[in-house]
Amino acid sequence: MEDDDQKLRVRLVGRDGRRRYDPASKDRPVTACLEPGVSVSKLALEHGVNANLLRKWMKKRTETQSLPPSSSPAFIPVQIESTSDRALLRQSSMAAVDVPGTCDGVRGSKGLRLFPLQPR
Repeated sequence: MEDDDQKLRVRLVGRDGRRRYDPASKDRPVTACLEPGVSVSKLALEHGVNANLLRKWMKKRTETQSLPPSSSPAFIPVQIESTSDRALLRQSSMAAVDVPGTCDGVRGSKGLRLFPLQPR
């Protein structure tokens, strides 16, 4: 019914009853599960392990494979504009707001100031 090749080799059973599986033995069902159209539950039953455990092994494998070693630095240099450019931006960012039927406001360096509407 079930081949010994399909059963995972247990390397160690701890005092708590948890099994430690041979890494090479774990690799076979994980590789098979990553193929499209394969039933993880069926493979877990065939190999004599819980499907959730097999999914955990699959997740570990995909996480370790998806992180390539980085050859570029973690930070990139940022150029800061000169202070004279900032002063120009500050002066040109002031604007008047006139919306009929609401309130008038002026935007300046202190934020937006609102004035109450005068009846017309």
